[in-house]
Amino acid sequence: MSNQQWKAKWKRDDIAFHQSKINPLLPQFWSTLDLTVGDTVLVPLCGKSLDMDWLLDAGYKVFGIELSHIAIQAFFAGRGLVPNRQRHGRFVRWSHGNVEIWCGDLFDLCAADLLNISAIYDCAALTALPEQTRRQYVRHLGELLPLTSQILLLTTESADDITSILPLAIDSEVASLYASRYSIELLHGKQCMKIDPEYPHEPARMLEEKVYRMRPH
Repeated sequence: MSNQQWKAKWKRDDIAFHQSKINPLLPQFWSTLDLTVGDTVLVPLCGKSLDMDWLLDAGYKVFGIELSHIAIQAFFAGRGLVPNRQRHGRFVRWSHGNVEIWCGDLFDLCAADLLNISAIYDCAALTALPEQTRRQYVRHLGELLPLTSQILLLTTESADDITSILPLAIDSEVASLYASRYSIELLHGKQCMKIDPEYPHEPARMLEEKVYRMRPH
């Protein structure tokens, strides 16, 4: 969806896509990344995700990027925290302890903003973007991030053939977006009936949940 649509959803409290529990795939596969406690994790399009709580409790620093100030305010209020707020270029930086969330457009980030990022935790941020914007998103972050930064990418993809008995494979779009910069490993793939987070008001359908680990070449 567009920036305006995303902000409007939070303003209307139309956030059925928000998960009320930590994504179980995060604790299951996070340890596959080569990270050290205390490293900084970038969470793009973070909303008020509870997954950030898990990362903080595990000892990591969290750097979120979010368009909606309503989502950021809800994240801190839900934890009884009063964040500091500072203007930083085109962003407003909300911070408390080991978490900071910048309110603004991810495409306004520059390399100096991401010097300390060790990994990206992308839980459906890629697929939340319009298809025509995804290549720009991957290229933009790839050009800004330190050369050693890794990615844990969680996607929910349409199952084209629900009767297929072939092993789940790396999605062709994921490969085309990331293969030039990263080695891509499919850690987990499962077909299941569930609500598509992109279309939370539609009936459940057959989807493929996948977890990718990416390391720079």
